[in-house]
Amino acid sequence: MSKQTMTAKPVCTWVAVTDAAGRTHMEARWSVAGAIAAQAA
Repeated sequence: MSKQTMTAKPVCTWVAVTDAAGRTHMEARWSVAGAIAAQAA
């Protein structure tokens, strides 16, 4: 097994989600901070 170091930390964000019946609720989404920065660019 090789050694790996994690450089990015997971980040929790809350997003509003609307279901098929039109109800809105909040859901937690976990992602890696580096991936968020790459998507925003």
